[in-house]
Amino acid sequence: MSASTPRVGIDFGTSSSALALAGPDGEVRFAQLPTLGALGSSWRTLLFFDPDEQPPREPIQYAAGGEAIAAYLECLGEGRLLQSFKSHLTTASLGRTQIAHHAIGLDDMIALFLRRLRERAEQHLGVPLVAATIGRPVRFVGGRAPEDDRVAADRLLAAARQAGFTDARLELEPVGAAYHYERTLKRPELALVADFGAGTTDFCLMRMDPTGGAREIVGTGGVGAAGDDLDAALLERLVCPALGKGDTYVEMGREHPIPASYYYKLARWHHLPFLAGPRVRAELERLRRGARHPERIDALMHIIASNSAFYLHKAVEKTKVELSSKPQASFDFGDGEVEIHRTVARRDFERWIAPVTTAIAASLDDTLARAGVSPGEVDSVFMTGGTAFVPVIRAQFKERFGAAKLRGGDELMSIASGLALRAADTASA
Repeated sequence: MSASTPRVGIDFGTSSSALALAGPDGEVRFAQLPTLGALGSSWRTLLFFDPDEQPPREPIQYAAGGEAIAAYLECLGEGRLLQSFKSHLTTASLGRTQIAHHAIGLDDMIALFLRRLRERAEQHLGVPLVAATIGRPVRFVGGRAPEDDRVAADRLLAAARQAGFTDARLELEPVGAAYHYERTLKRPELALVADFGAGTTDFCLMRMDPTGGAREIVGTGGVGAAGDDLDAALLERLVCPALGKGDTYVEMGREHPIPASYYYKLARWHHLPFLAGPRVRAELERLRRGARHPERIDALMHIIASNSAFYLHKAVEKTKVELSSKPQASFDFGDGEVEIHRTVARRDFERWIAPVTTAIAASLDDTLARAGVSPGEVDSVFMTGGTAFVPVIRAQFKERFGAAKLRGGDELMSIASGLALRAADTASA
């Protein structure tokens, strides 16, 4: 690979992705990607397949990113919208899904998304892209042992190469964020980077020197608890009771609880595909016949069948964002068939998400302890990602480090920017 070959940085996220290129002067350019008639620097990590557009014996036809949203809306919810597939990288047993005449696996899905991201970025940047530094979490979602993380990393790397990035390398996402943050420094610091993604929360302790001195990673850590888990808690506690959660049904003269597994899957992006198909529908129809509130099961079945879960999750996300700045927020969802309107107080939301925030705090403390670093030794804390705005999480960092040490800025694009800078370093080395 020639040293002049452009090497991009890619933030391949659970919910959204971005691609950036750093020039010799350190200026970072983001690929502008199409979404609903406009261009933007990030792309939803989505795939859409229209089964009616799959000719036999021809390559699979699909839309990705913002174009997947447009295709989904055009088809009025028909077809297959797949999302959060990054969260399954540690699941070795995950089988293939049938799309008309094609059976595709998880690795294929990631490769298809990255291929379309590469193609659209090439169109905008005007150069062929075959070399990339791709971000990965410290701990992948679902990983229970170091071997799980190694398997997930290998699968991600193989998918990137299948997508046409013949020279693909991985870098920790918080290291990418650290490269971005370092550009704002005037003097050497021991910085803690806290990267709050959709699927994982990652930490990196790094000695940085903007004057050109050596960088040193002092410690890393992470946990599979992040923004999507906050959404899931809100959806399960606030919304799912209107869809039958907590209700009962009568069968053979005995009363049984409606299984919670349907609501667990509904509340989590990466489990939504497991609700599709005739088996789940048959199960829900059986439960409906004996349900104390059959109209709630009807509402759940409608949301599944119409692919309205996409809009349901968007409404939940909007409520979560509102709770970051207000003590109370409204939740509003309606698609013509199902109407759900609720009000939620921040104190209740914080109570519901306590297991998630506790896990994040424990991972933070463990990262510091394993590195042998006390909070007082940390010069600054760079918090990146949307969950950095959640008050109860921010309060955890204020308690440990003090408000004066907390930093932020470009919270949603910092990883892609830093990975591009890291990629430029790699290309010039």
